[in-house]
Amino acid sequence: MNKKFAIFLIIISGVLAACRTGETVEVSATPAVILPSNTPTFPTQTPIQPTPNPTRVAVGSAVLSEDGTYTVRPGDTLNSIATRFGLTAQEIMDANGLLNPNVLEVNQVLIIPPGAEAPPTPVKSFKSIPDSELVWGPTASTFDIATYVKNKPGFLYAYSEEIGDDLRSGVEILTEIAIDYSINPRLLIALLEYQSGWLSNPTPNEAEILFPMGVRGGSGFQDQLLRAANQLNEGYYGWRYSGLTGTTFADGTPLTFDPTLNAGTVAVQYFFAQNNDPGIWQFHTSEQGFFQTYLNLWGDPFPNAIDPVPPSLQQPTFALPFTSGETWYFTGGPHGGYNSGSAWASIDFAPPPPPEELINEQGYCYISTNYVTAVAPGVIARSGDGYVILDLDGDGNEHTGWVVVYLHISSEGVISEGTQVQTGTRLGHPSCEGGFSNATHLHFGRRYNGEWIPITCHVCASDINAPPLVMSNWTFIGYVGQEYQGYAVNPNADGIRRAEQGREDPINQFSY
Repeated sequence: MNKKFAIFLIIISGVLAACRTGETVEVSATPAVILPSNTPTFPTQTPIQPTPNPTRVAVGSAVLSEDGTYTVRPGDTLNSIATRFGLTAQEIMDANGLLNPNVLEVNQVLIIPPGAEAPPTPVKSFKSIPDSELVWGPTASTFDIATYVKNKPGFLYAYSEEIGDDLRSGVEILTEIAIDYSINPRLLIALLEYQSGWLSNPTPNEAEILFPMGVRGGSGFQDQLLRAANQLNEGYYGWRYSGLTGTTFADGTPLTFDPTLNAGTVAVQYFFAQNNDPGIWQFHTSEQGFFQTYLNLWGDPFPNAIDPVPPSLQQPTFALPFTSGETWYFTGGPHGGYNSGSAWASIDFAPPPPPEELINEQGYCYISTNYVTAVAPGVIARSGDGYVILDLDGDGNEHTGWVVVYLHISSEGVISEGTQVQTGTRLGHPSCEGGFSNATHLHFGRRYNGEWIPITCHVCASDINAPPLVMSNWTFIGYVGQEYQGYAVNPNADGIRRAEQGREDPINQFSY
């Protein structure tokens, strides 16, 4: 996205509403919705040693055979293997004659060059936040960013930034990114205050204005916050769903996460590792570092923690997200719910071919004449800016229970927020609006209690439950380590359907 960066000290009047509404569903197996509980807003007087929700069972650690080889497992990448053994990806490529660092096969045997170090010992077992404080879920379902910031004296309230042709306030930027990435705004605010004092200090210095989240690369509030949100999601969803066991510090030093950690804590440790060297990271992730800022702002997060995704979770009954009798095209297999850091929670569909005159008039980012439809009964929690959010638990809040995310929906003729819908109700027209898109399509994904739910999970830890995506009896499945690639199977249909670009091959065609 092209963006001009400018800073204006302005007086922002009024309160920018941050609340959204939600919806209901008729399903075959709808689990009970976890009700939100209040998190104290008072500071904790004494640092607490947290005892959070049950910690993750480790996916595994690197095992080097006696002959100096390593066998590739699901979820491995060349970089993650190199990190575990204190090597670079290039060193492993050279030792094995590999030409493409992105091509590995499960059970492939790799030679690990002599002199490789044993996997680094985990160095930090302190837990800073529970998982429910990373995602924007029930514990912050009624949190109003604008009202909270309005009552603080810091720079954030008086900040605005020129983005394209629009002047956006700091609160608007923070709200949009927290919603898009589904990251708890309290976590983003605490990191902003810890890194640059924007909540309490009305006059930050130049470096704090340019790099308010302390992220290496990029400047300006929106760019910094986008990068921070994606890094937090990379750590969280990598640990929960992709077999992430470690990373590298900003200086290239390898880091292995303690296997007793929970995903929320890993996300915080991962974020600070991307942007710091080991020495300062040790302080940031200690009880005396970022955790103290979090305590002072929000109190102890652990007494009211919940498990965002309960072990018994099942997906409600879904239909395909378009009108019966039409043929749509499965153009994108499992990929990020929003940006690359989140779980591979979304798939793409292209509508039927448009009239030639529509392409001539609007180009490949046209507003389709076809409709996307509700996959289940519910209520429209939010619509506009490219989104339709279908809430399936009837509470009018997209941060609790099951929600279905439709992205790239034109604002022209889109269904209104608060509308009750049934399976098959028309919601709006696919386009390129919202997010990033260079051709008209539907980006479709699922969340539960604010957490992006992956389409399939090949390397989930044993205590993680990720219900498969099933629509009209089609079960959608991804390939290990291959974003945007995938297929679907149906016991009542012949053959499979596979994600492919274009509309020429019947392999990607769906109708019902």
